[in-house]
Amino acid sequence: MTYRLSFIWAAILAIILSGCWDERLLKDRSLVLSIGYDQANDEKILKTVTYPKNSSEGGQQHTSSNESKVLSTTGETVKDAENRMDRILPEKFDRSKAKVILFGEQLASQGVFPTLDSIYRDLRGPLNATVAIIDGTAKEALSIKPGESILISDLYAELLDSAELQGLTKKENVQTACPIILSEGKDLVLPYVGLKEEEKTAEVKGLALFNGDQLTGKLGLKETGMFLILSDQKSKGLSLNLKVSNDKKRHEKNFVNIALRDLKRKIKINVNNGQIGAEVSVNLKVEIDEYASNHLNEEKEVKSLSKDIEKRLNKLAQKTLAKMQEANNDSLGLGERVKAYHHSTWKKIDWKKEYPDVPIETTFNVEIVQHGIIN
Repeated sequence: MTYRLSFIWAAILAIILSGCWDERLLKDRSLVLSIGYDQANDEKILKTVTYPKNSSEGGQQHTSSNESKVLSTTGETVKDAENRMDRILPEKFDRSKAKVILFGEQLASQGVFPTLDSIYRDLRGPLNATVAIIDGTAKEALSIKPGESILISDLYAELLDSAELQGLTKKENVQTACPIILSEGKDLVLPYVGLKEEEKTAEVKGLALFNGDQLTGKLGLKETGMFLILSDQKSKGLSLNLKVSNDKKRHEKNFVNIALRDLKRKIKINVNNGQIGAEVSVNLKVEIDEYASNHLNEEKEVKSLSKDIEKRLNKLAQKTLAKMQEANNDSLGLGERVKAYHHSTWKKIDWKKEYPDVPIETTFNVEIVQHGIIN
């Protein structure tokens, strides 16, 4: 009987305690919340991390404050730099809770996938971390002092969240970026962020365009807005300021500001004798947020303004697509449609060579559904 009870207790303890074999105590780790990668000299990787500064360092209690510590090391690879960092930090380096991963522009132009490789192979890699490209270096971006009220990791995480809600950019995290990078018929775009050192903050400047995993071009904020429309991103915060005339004496009367209310987009791929073309048609319902030139109290004026907006949107779309094709960035996924619906043609071509010369026609149908309460 005694032998049976001992055996049962041993089995119960084995089941209960088996969950503790890989425990990682927070007190033994430096919790890195933001990571930056840059190209260093001699083709090495410069890795910069930030982690919360303990308010009672050296004591038994480790209470994190809203101040960040910044640490940089170089290595032959990302993992080598990480191992060197472990020798400097008092606790073991832990990147599993990182919120943002920033790339310096120079390193991104050489490719981001080799740098992300160690994260994809790591069971505890920060797959949900938002990825962004910095106009300059990631080290500079993580070294700005936003003040004691906010951590530098929170500054970038909140900046990118709000920018996406306002229709200023499109976010990708480490996990969602991977299949796009490896895709044969679609390319990646990532938020492009600049620094305002005097104001100790950062600003979203648009989108970084990738060919494969290499940074090859950029879109400004207005072109980013058009990209979001062409890629069927239904952002209710998206608005565009368009110049619809040149003959008004007051400068602001030449502009109209529209806010997106509804969006329907269709893409059609045409293949004729091996020649590939694309048609993108967009139906937009918009609200007039500002139009100092007219109160729009007559239907004729509303229709006339709709036509002017369609012309400006079409012009902006062609400018945006020209930049994307120049960068060999197929982030609309036209290649995937050719592969899916015209597979015999797809097998005969090298899409990366074909895409920059593919004619892409755009048509816009704009309906003004609201123009304010002043009428």
